[in-house]
Amino acid sequence: MKLRPLVRGSMRFVFWPTCNFFILVALWVVPSLSADQIDIVNGTVVPGPGRTAVGSEFELAFDGDINTRTFTTNSGTTTAPQRSLLAFEEGTIHNLSRIRINDISGNDNNGRMQQITVRVTTDLDADLNARNYFAVTNLSVEMLEGDDDPLPNVSINDNTIEHLDATHDGFYSIVFDSVPGVTGIELEWANEGGFKHWTIREIEAYATSAAGNDPNLLVAETTAVKVNGPGTVSVPIRNGSQEQDLDISAVEITGGAQTDAFSSVQFPATLAPRENGFIDLAFDNGNDFADFEAILTISSNDPDDPEREVTVIVTAEPPPIQPTDTLINIVNGIVDPGPGRTAAGSEFELAFDGDITTRTFTTNSGTTTAPQRSLLAFEEGTSHNLTRIRINDVAGNDTNGRMQQITVRVTTDSDPVLTERTYSDIINLFVILFEGDDEPLPNTDITGNTIEHLDTIHDGFYSIVFNTVPGATGIELEWANEGGFKHWTIREIEAYATGAPENFEIIDSSFNEDGKPVIVWESVQNIIYAIEMSYDLNEWLEITDDLIGQAGTTPFVHEDFEDGTARIFYRIRTQ
Repeated sequence: MKLRPLVRGSMRFVFWPTCNFFILVALWVVPSLSADQIDIVNGTVVPGPGRTAVGSEFELAFDGDINTRTFTTNSGTTTAPQRSLLAFEEGTIHNLSRIRINDISGNDNNGRMQQITVRVTTDLDADLNARNYFAVTNLSVEMLEGDDDPLPNVSINDNTIEHLDATHDGFYSIVFDSVPGVTGIELEWANEGGFKHWTIREIEAYATSAAGNDPNLLVAETTAVKVNGPGTVSVPIRNGSQEQDLDISAVEITGGAQTDAFSSVQFPATLAPRENGFIDLAFDNGNDFADFEAILTISSNDPDDPEREVTVIVTAEPPPIQPTDTLINIVNGIVDPGPGRTAAGSEFELAFDGDITTRTFTTNSGTTTAPQRSLLAFEEGTSHNLTRIRINDVAGNDTNGRMQQITVRVTTDSDPVLTERTYSDIINLFVILFEGDDEPLPNTDITGNTIEHLDTIHDGFYSIVFNTVPGATGIELEWANEGGFKHWTIREIEAYATGAPENFEIIDSSFNEDGKPVIVWESVQNIIYAIEMSYDLNEWLEITDDLIGQAGTTPFVHEDFEDGTARIFYRIRTQ
């Protein structure tokens, strides 16, 4: 049976084999003693690549040690602007009011800094690049206690700082209106030199407690989270007072587009001074993968804001599919036309050695020929029903432009000369997230058996699935990127086989005029067929078990299909 994706807008339908599925003022200010340094726990550079050389990794920029000297990007980087995205520790409400930077010394040896734009986020997405960042207000550059004298010579335009010379070296502080509920920061930067890396000794973030000692409810206006199904959604809160308890008398769901998905609101009745807590809501998406919104009204003894409205946005995404297929042993490979990478530690063969820590170029880094073909041979003596290819890191995207083409073909030939084998297009190609793959999926466009990456930021595993190919002996990946150099970095290529395919196949899938999915498959007259559906390829629900087959083909209309379903799978079997 063939695997066929059916796409309408954002909805995706996939049909899977039944036999074995897996489916500029200088001021001297002494900061308040209530200012607390925030723990920065994670960071990335976009578009990168981030600095990885020992002793100059990007992470050293927020490790608390001003003796470390860190490039945010590799020293040969020419892309600008770059964005440094930093995440704060979770579970604590941060009223961010200051960012402190030690040494933008890229000014010293690589021209003045033309842009440092400061934005913040209140999102909780694990993917820092997927968070929504917004501009700080009333930004100024100040010299606070511990900063270096004199201040840098700067010009400020809204939330962007421009350095007017290249001589500053040392700490200075960037202050702005306090932002409650901040979970991370973005520094977007560019200098006037030919190389676009930026040297930082330290980035620090500081939160200030609210002025006065009255009870003070601190909570983000919007909390956004992602889930894979039913569970508990938590909204962090904090008492900003230094002396008085915050008493919460009620938390109610008072609005939102999908309030029925939320229930059972739990909250702490009291928070001691400067104590953190959570408002918990039970959430059930009912197998609907979409965005859900609830508006909460929080009643408390905060004298300035006794009733506070906050918005909770929950994005329900399908859970990764649990694979039950078998890894195929790839025993040989070449690059055509080549030349293949042979430098020690980056040979092409490392791309299919089973070790994802190896980093492999398919061709030498100076290669300008495109497209290239990676030809891989499976072990002999075994029949491989190829159904999935898994790739770790199309990192050529990071340094050499987006990947314009990854075309997938397979072969059933056994010629020892891989270029002499006949390779055929796979059918019904689909990019999907399996358990063990990296979230989020890359942003791609699929045409036939070709994948085009639409951006340059993906780094990690993703899976390519297609109609099962029985007797596959090898694969071809034909690829080209938009950069001047045509090499492609791969950490790992893996191939997977599933069980023998059924002797019938789906030949058409579409929506009818009522918006219901229609499936048509090759059938035998009077054979009884059963049709099942699943949202995650793990739990299957039977739709019917007594459908009588017609001669030639049989259609089935899923009349109970609910419009708006993000992803659904069908499978067909004989009784």
